[in-house]
Amino acid sequence: MRLGLSEQRANAYLKLLELGGATGSELAKNMGVQRTSVYSILQSLSQEGLVENYIQKKKQFYRAVPPEKVATRFAEKLDAFRAVIPLMKTMEKKEARAFGLRFIETISELKTIYRDILDEYRGREYRIIGSAPAWEGISKEFFEQYRKDRAARNIKTRLLLTAESETMNIEGASLLREFRYLPSNHSFKSTIDIFEDKILVISPDLSALAVVIAIPAMIDVFSSIFEMLWNLSANRI
Repeated sequence: MRLGLSEQRANAYLKLLELGGATGSELAKNMGVQRTSVYSILQSLSQEGLVENYIQKKKQFYRAVPPEKVATRFAEKLDAFRAVIPLMKTMEKKEARAFGLRFIETISELKTIYRDILDEYRGREYRIIGSAPAWEGISKEFFEQYRKDRAARNIKTRLLLTAESETMNIEGASLLREFRYLPSNHSFKSTIDIFEDKILVISPDLSALAVVIAIPAMIDVFSSIFEMLWNLSANRI
C-alpha cells in the first residue's frame, strides 16, 4: 500500500504510524536511510497533510496523521471540488478568484509570491505591519533586491514597523516607502502584507512559514486596523 506516494514516502508514513511518532533521526534509523534525506521526505509528507510535527522536550517530533483523518480530508477535498464543477463549467474565459487560505511551507514558495506581486501590483500600493529584522532574516539578499525591484515597478508601500526595525530600516525616497514606527512596547516577529485582494502573514510562530488569506471580510478588518494604527502612530519620513 503506497497511498499514491513514492515508496520512500509511503514507508515513512507507515513507519510513523507503527512508532506512534518519532524524531527525524529515530525515523531515519528505523527506515535504514540517512538522516539528511529523511527530512525532505517529512517535509513532503507535511505539505500533503499526512504528517504533523510538534515540539516535545525541546525536540521536534513527527507524527503520522491517522488514516481515517487522511481519508476524511481527501473526501472533503473531493466533495468541495465536485461542488464547484458546475461553476467552473460556466466560467469559460472568465477569471476565477479563489477565496480562502493557502499555506506557504518553503522560502521558495514565498519568493514566488513576492515575484508575482511585482507583476500584479505594478503602479499600485500595498500596506505592511511588521518587523524588518524578522522579514529580512528569511532571505536577506532576496528581500534587499525585492525592495529595489518593487520601486522600479512604481509599487508604493506604507509600513508600520516595530521599534527595533529602526536600526536596520532603509530610508530613501527612491524606494517609494512611507513608514511609521510602533511604540517600543509593541514588539513582534510577524509581518503582515495587506493587499487589495489578500493578506500575506509571515510568522515564525506558524506551523507553516506563511499563510495567504483571501477572505474579503478579513481583508477589510486588517485594512481598518492598519489605518487606525497609522493615524495613531508618530510620522517618520
